[in-house]
Amino acid sequence: MPISILLLVLLSSFIHAGWNYLSKTIPGGPLYIWLLAVVMSVILLPASAWYLWRYGFDWTTPNIVALFVTGILHTAYFMVLQKGYEEGDLSVVYPLARGMGPVFSGFGAFLFLGEAISVQDIFGLLCVGAGAMVIGGFSIKRILGKDPIAQRDDRLTKGIYYGIATGFLISCYTIYDGYCVKVLAIAPIFVEYTAHPMRLLLLMPHALKNRAEVKAIWLGHWFKILVIGMVSPLAFILVLYAMKSAPVHVVAPIRELSIVIGVLLGAKLLAEEQMKVRLIGSGLILLGIVLLAFG
Repeated sequence: MPISILLLVLLSSFIHAGWNYLSKTIPGGPLYIWLLAVVMSVILLPASAWYLWRYGFDWTTPNIVALFVTGILHTAYFMVLQKGYEEGDLSVVYPLARGMGPVFSGFGAFLFLGEAISVQDIFGLLCVGAGAMVIGGFSIKRILGKDPIAQRDDRLTKGIYYGIATGFLISCYTIYDGYCVKVLAIAPIFVEYTAHPMRLLLLMPHALKNRAEVKAIWLGHWFKILVIGMVSPLAFILVLYAMKSAPVHVVAPIRELSIVIGVLLGAKLLAEEQMKVRLIGSGLILLGIVLLAFG
C-alpha cells in the first residue's frame, strides 16, 4: 500500500475517534441523529452540487438503487451506534464496533468483491478482531449469559452486544460502499452525501412529533453537532477515496487505529475503567494494522 494512502486512512482514524467521543456526550438518540443529518445535508450540499455540475452523474437504475441502499445502511448504523452509547461505555462499544467491523468486512470483501486475501492478511484481521474483543471484555461465557461479572454489570453486557451489532452494520456499509465506488464507479462524495438526506427523511416523522425535544437538544449541543457534521463526512470520504486505490479488506482494518484513540478518550475524558486490559487489546489491534499495511 502506498504511504500516501496509509496516511490518508490514518488521518481519517483520528477524525473518526474524535467525533465519536463528541457523539457519546450528546443525548437524544434518533432526534440527535436527525439534527446531525440536517447539518450534514446542508454542509455537503455545495460540494456535491458543484461535483454534479462539473462531472455529472450517471442516472441509471442500478446507481440510484445503490445510493438508496447505502442511505438505509448508514441510517441503521447511526441508530444502533447511538443506542449503544446510551446503554454502554465508549471504550466498550467503540472498540468492538470498529474492531469487529473490519473482520466482517475482510471476509465479506473476499466472498462478495472477489478480492485476494493472503495468509498475512488473515492473521492481521484476526489480531484486529482479537484486540477488539479483549478491549470489550468479550468472552464466550459472557455471550452465553453465564459470566457472573457480566450479570452484575448490565451496562457492560449491553455495550458488548451493541458494539458487535454496530460492527456488523459497519461491515455491511463498508462492503456495499466499496462496491459502489469500485464496481459502479460512483463518486465517493455522492455515496457519502446521499446517506444524510435519506436519514433526514426517514427520521423526520419522529422529529416532527418531538419538536420541543429537538429544539432542546440543538440549543444545548449545537456547537458539538456542527463540529461532528463537518468532520464526520470528511473522515469517511477520505476512506472512500483510499478504497479506490487499495483493497477494501486492507483499508477497513487500518482505519481501526481510531480504536486506540477512542479507548484513551474514554479512559481520560470519561473516566471509564479497565484501562490496562483495553490497552493490551489496542496493542493487538496495532499489530494487526502493521500486518495488513505491509502485507
